[in-house]
Amino acid sequence: MFDLLGEKLAKFKQYVIWLYSLYELNTQISICEPWEKVFCNVLLGSCVSIILYATYAYVPGYCLMLASFILPTAMNANSIKNNIMCTGAEDMCYSSESESYLT
Repeated sequence: MFDLLGEKLAKFKQYVIWLYSLYELNTQISICEPWEKVFCNVLLGSCVSIILYATYAYVPGYCLMLASFILPTAMNANSIKNNIMCTGAEDMCYSSESESYLT
C-alpha cells in the first residue's frame, strides 16, 4: 500500500517539476540568473494577487452581474431579492432596474 502511495507521490512530484519547467520555458525566465528568476516570480505573483484582491474587493457587483449573464437560472433568486434597494429609511427605497452597471 505504501509503495503505491510512494509511486503516486513521485509521479505527482515529476508532474509539478514538468509544469514549472514549462512555465519557465514559456515565460523565457529559464535563461535568467537565479536572482532574476526570483524577482520575476515575485513580480508576477504580486501582480496576480493584486488583480485577484481587486476583483474580490472592488468588483463584486460586476462579477455577480457577469455570473447572472452566464448562469441566469442560478442567479434568479438573488436578482429578485436585490431588485429593490433601500438606503436605510423605509421611504427611500428605489428599484434598481433603471440603473445600468455597464456604463
